[in-house]
Amino acid sequence: MQDLLKHIVNNWQIWETREELNIMHKFAGEGRFFTLFYISYIYICMILFLVMPFFPRLMDFIIPLNESRPLRTIVKSYYFVDENEYFYSIYCHMSLEITVGITVLIATDSLFLTFNSHICGLFSTVGFRLEHLFHDRINSGVLFDHQTRKMCIDNVIHSIKNHKKALEFAKLIESSYSISFFIQSFMGLICLSISMFQILILLDKTAEAFRFFIFACAQFAHLLCICYPGQRMIDYSTEIRIKAYNGLWYEAPIEIHRLILLIIRRSMEPCYLTAGKIFVFCLETFAKIVQTSGSYFMVIVSTQ
Repeated sequence: MQDLLKHIVNNWQIWETREELNIMHKFAGEGRFFTLFYISYIYICMILFLVMPFFPRLMDFIIPLNESRPLRTIVKSYYFVDENEYFYSIYCHMSLEITVGITVLIATDSLFLTFNSHICGLFSTVGFRLEHLFHDRINSGVLFDHQTRKMCIDNVIHSIKNHKKALEFAKLIESSYSISFFIQSFMGLICLSISMFQILILLDKTAEAFRFFIFACAQFAHLLCICYPGQRMIDYSTEIRIKAYNGLWYEAPIEIHRLILLIIRRSMEPCYLTAGKIFVFCLETFAKIVQTSGSYFMVIVSTQ
């Protein structure tokens, strides 16, 4: 993590034009938006999950019975004490555990969303420079001037260096998160299947079914938080070749051709975020995980 943060600090020092800085600020803003939205969504799900044990008290107030409805703990557990007598102590302990665990998960995912927005910004700035490298010079008819040619070569070399830095940053993200995301994806798949099964068998108990529905929604959001940024990384890393081609590189001198072709050829290979080198995170993977969890759910149901 420390290396990734150092890369971000260093990368913000390499931009030479206002347009490139604006692109980076744009992606930083997108990263902030995605992070705040994700944090808000997960915390709302967590709060709803934590207040569900008090649903019986609410029902006692709305539809009172001859006796109070029993309170239920957040999750089934054994504290070797009377759960009714020590309900609030048990509740506070469980709430603290869940809040700490969710906060750690959110902090990790928030950093990942920030890193992902940064790498997408790096790829976008490289593509922007290549796309606008020759337009003005070709229109003015001075592309083959010696001084202008040297300037173009320097700009292309600068783009190659920035592209290399972006690729190094992408590899660092992959090495930092690959194993962790594999474990999280596997656990998410299992939890989704079990949650859907619990919702099915608890349909007659609205409060309990709703609690597992909230948990399933949080799992969907967490999996999407991994897969969608992976899709963005693929899209922006391969978009460079399109922008380079749109930059009229074929009108440039032959020595510039060779330099730009290096970037075009490399950008034909997308940058991936994988789960332990087993599968690639993208929207297609998200759909497959959801489909697989549904299949496991049907298997569990068929065994009952």
